[in-house]
Amino acid sequence: MVEEPFYVVRADQLPALYYLDREHPRPRRVEWINRGTDSKLRPSTVDMLLRTLFREPGSPSVKKLHQSSGLRAVFGNESDRDRFARAFVEARRHLHSSTANVVTAVFDNVESAEKAVELLCGSDISEDAISLAWRTSQYLDPDYTAGEGHAIVDVATVIAGGGIAGALLGTAILFIPGVGPVAVAGALTSSALSSVATVTGIIGATGSGIAKMLTDHDVDGVSATLYEQEIRKGKVFLSVDCLRGKCDPDMVHTLLDRAGGKTAGMNPGGFS
Repeated sequence: MVEEPFYVVRADQLPALYYLDREHPRPRRVEWINRGTDSKLRPSTVDMLLRTLFREPGSPSVKKLHQSSGLRAVFGNESDRDRFARAFVEARRHLHSSTANVVTAVFDNVESAEKAVELLCGSDISEDAISLAWRTSQYLDPDYTAGEGHAIVDVATVIAGGGIAGALLGTAILFIPGVGPVAVAGALTSSALSSVATVTGIIGATGSGIAKMLTDHDVDGVSATLYEQEIRKGKVFLSVDCLRGKCDPDMVHTLLDRAGGKTAGMNPGGFS
């Protein structure tokens, strides 16, 4: 039996996938493996890996899982495998090259995110520099079943209350498979739908598309992966483009911290 050509992405390189050129060859299939034994990981092990990746390992066994895991992408021919390998090398170069002018944070609830928006606007930061993303609260019930695909719908039919939606113009709803409706507001609305729509092939096996949407918005890949996990839990993501808003990043950090924002980091728990 002839072995199919494949390429293995180490678990710690996972965020580089969000920087792949959109024309990269798509694998026939992908599977999480132990790189040392070449054996497939169980679904429960994959879930543990993705929930804890880029956070401080809580135990030696989780640390070992992070170090030994890999995503194997199997291709139809060697040419596609080699083209993908070259594209991935380029994607890794872009992984940590995002602009430092985008300040980000996550909030535990809508009220604290609204407070942050008020503080930002009160400091003369323009609304078109601010972006938000959050799961719409009325869909967080355990028995909710998301529809297939993704689309923009009338925000009035989806968001209960509308306080945070009213804070900014241009709010849209994306139906993301595996997550449900996710609301985006501000600068994110111009690119969010196309970002989610391009999440196919190997990227689709690693994330819902939220992280892809955030990396397209100049959030660095590791932070985007962590923020996706928080949005899935029902928390609210907020970013400020300090170039567009003509504001000082340190000042924005201070305002977001005052409102209760937490920033992705490598400390235990993942946020500071």
